[in-house]
Amino acid sequence: MHVLLSGGQNHTYIMKSSTIYALAAVSALSTWQSGAADAPSVDERLKKLEGLVEGLQKENADLKKELGYDPKKPAAYTRAGGKESKMTLGGFLQLQAEFGKAPDGRYNGIEDRFLMRRARVNVQGSFLENFDYKAELDLGANSLSEQTGSRAQLTDLFLNWNRYEFANVKVGQYKTHYGWEQILSDTKVLTIERSLPNDRLTDGRQVGAGVMGSVLDKRLSYAVSLFNGSSVNNSFNDNDHFMYVARLQGTAVKTEVNKLPVEWNLGINGLTTKDNGVSKSGLGIDAVAGGAVDNSFVGDRNAWGVDTQFKFGPVDLFAEYLRSRFEPNNSVPANGFEADGWYLMGAYYLVPKYLQALVRFESFDPDHSVKGNTTDVWTFGLTYYIKGDDLKLAANYLYGDQDGVNGHKGRLLLRAQVMF
Repeated sequence: MHVLLSGGQNHTYIMKSSTIYALAAVSALSTWQSGAADAPSVDERLKKLEGLVEGLQKENADLKKELGYDPKKPAAYTRAGGKESKMTLGGFLQLQAEFGKAPDGRYNGIEDRFLMRRARVNVQGSFLENFDYKAELDLGANSLSEQTGSRAQLTDLFLNWNRYEFANVKVGQYKTHYGWEQILSDTKVLTIERSLPNDRLTDGRQVGAGVMGSVLDKRLSYAVSLFNGSSVNNSFNDNDHFMYVARLQGTAVKTEVNKLPVEWNLGINGLTTKDNGVSKSGLGIDAVAGGAVDNSFVGDRNAWGVDTQFKFGPVDLFAEYLRSRFEPNNSVPANGFEADGWYLMGAYYLVPKYLQALVRFESFDPDHSVKGNTTDVWTFGLTYYIKGDDLKLAANYLYGDQDGVNGHKGRLLLRAQVMF
C-alpha cells in the first residue's frame, strides 16, 4: 500500500497520459479497420492520424503545465511500514481571535488575543483482519487557558476491533462517553467553544478499554468503558479503582416531511469513579485546605446526564442536562454537594448549506446548596460554510452573567477552520 504525498500530481499526469495514448491507438486501429468500400485513402487516414496526434501532444503539454510536472524531480511516496489495507494522513487547524471581557470563569484574567486553538495531525488505518487504529497529536493550545509555549500533546491513540457492528472493542486513549456535546468532534461542534457545563462536568479523554456498537440499523447505539480516571496523557491509575462510563443513544424518528429530513435523537449517560487528585476547576474544591483553591478533587464522584437533538430541514434544536455529585474526603467545600448545568440551542440555515445562525442559552450551578451562585451565558453566532466543515468561518458573541462578578460581560470569538 502506498500513500501518495508530494508526488500526487506526477502520478495523475502519468495515468492521464497513458489513457490518452491508449485512446489514440484504439482510434487509429478502428479507423484502419473500417470498411474497405467507402474507406478514405491512405494519405487521408495518415493526415487525420497526424492531426489527432498533434492535438494529443498539445493537450499533453497543457496538462504538464497545469500540474507543474518536472521530469527532473521523481515522484515521492510515503509507504506504510506495516501491512495495513488502508492508511490516511490528515488533520485540521483552528485559528482563533478573542476580544472583550469574561462572560464566564474560563476567560477570567485573559486579555484580547490570537491563538492557535487546535492544530492536529493524525494517522488512521485499517487492516483486513477487522482492526482499525488512530494516532493524533495536537500542536496548538488545545485549551482555553493561557499557555506559555506550544507543545505536542497526544489526543487520540487507540486500537479498535470492528469485526461486529454491534460490539466493537476499543483499547487506548479516547473520549469518554459522558456528555453528548463532549463526544461530538471538535470540527463539528456548531459553536466555537463548548458550553460551560460541559467543560466543568465532563472528563474528556482518558486511557482505558471499552465495548461499543449499534443495532436496529444503527438506530440504537451504546458504549461501556472503564478508564484509569487519572485524566488525559497519564499512564497511571490514581488509585485501585477505575472510572466506569456508559452511554445509550437512540433515534426515535428518522423520516422526511415535504422532502425535508426529520430526525429526533435521545441519549442518556452516566459515570462513577473514585478520584485521587483529579483536576476539577470552578467548583471551589481544595484537596489541601487553606491558601488558594487548588481545584484538586479527592473523593467519590457520580454523574448522570440526558440529551436530545432534533432536526427538521434547516432547523436544528439541541438540549442537554448534566448533574454530578461530589463527596470530597476532606469535606471541602462541603461534605457532599451537587453541581449541575444545562443548555438549550437552536440553529437555522439562513442560506442552505452555507450560512447558519445560532442562539444558545446555558446555565451552570457549582453547588445546589448555595443560593445565587449560577453563571448564565447567552451565545449568538454565525457560521459561513465555504466547503462544509472542511473550510468554514465562524463568529460567536458570548454575553454572560458570571457568579461573583457585577454585571454582564461580553466577548467576541472569531475562528477559521480548515481540514486536510
